Amino acid sequence: MPEANVNPESVLRAPDGRLIQLKVHTVRWDDSLPENSLPALQACLKARVARAEIDIAMLADRDFLVCHDDTIDEATTGSGPASALTFDAARRLRLRQHAGPARGTPTEHPPALLSDIVALLQEMPAPTLLELDVKDVEPWSWPRVEELARIIEPVKDRVVVGSAADWNLRRLLRVDPSAPVGFDPMFYLDVASSDYEPDSMPGVRGAYGYLDAHPLARRRRGPPADYLRDRLGAILRIVPGARDLHLHLRAAEQMLDDGLDDLPDIIHGLGFNLDYWTLDAGTPNWEARLRRAVAAGADIVTTNTPRALAAVSPGG
Repeated sequence: MPEANVNPESVLRAPDGRLIQLKVHTVRWDDSLPENSLPALQACLKARVARAEIDIAMLADRDFLVCHDDTIDEATTGSGPASALTFDAARRLRLRQHAGPARGTPTEHPPALLSDIVALLQEMPAPTLLELDVKDVEPWSWPRVEELARIIEPVKDRVVVGSAADWNLRRLLRVDPSAPVGFDPMFYLDVASSDYEPDSMPGVRGAYGYLDAHPLARRRRGPPADYLRDRLGAILRIVPGARDLHLHLRAAEQMLDDGLDDLPDIIHGLGFNLDYWTLDAGTPNWEARLRRAVAAGADIVTTNTPRALAAVSPGG
């Protein structure tokens, strides 16, 4: 993974010498700027962070809106699903402040479109690799897949298209087999927690305690680690050619607790970079969890607090 000239506050050196990239979630490097905004991305590029991430959702007619969810009510002055919003209507919106006492207050910043992001990347050379986290779950039409491929073509070496909707990733790879993609298996295998309800995707709590609708999860047939190896062996082949595997950190921790000590070997053996999401400074046991993620083969850790994570000694 590239490390030349990146900001040292956006990486972490593992005890074995590996360089772990701290992916700046919703480009929140400068918290005075609205998340997922063009100025926030500009701050990331200027700071030369190793990795950053924005969220995108398809507009009704053309282009893709940069917004944290596929509905725009909370983040912008608009309402409803992004997929019902036209290009012209998107240009009239403003972002809301995402944090602090002014949370929810409209700002002067319009939400960016993917074409704006590409233009900024072309304008500002930087070592930053930008993940485009796609929020769309509905299958994209083929013309829109082709549109996405055209938009990102000029900066294809600087972005990764990530999604849990494997069907859309496969469509993108069919249109452009060289498209850089990352896959999140959360629709197939995840864990329930206080902020992740059991009725969320994939919708069924299996016999091993995971959210999993597969027949192997209907009753216990052996050790949890054997079940997990069988499931991951299939799930991780759903998107051939994916380069990054975005794995919910709580799910990874549960897998390790269940005896899957070879989790990083399984993922790396299939050619993935391993991205654990999301870990922030100030959350319970965050330093111990970071050290465990590093020991469990993390190549990338997604975070809203990269500087604080970078200051931790993972061997401590």
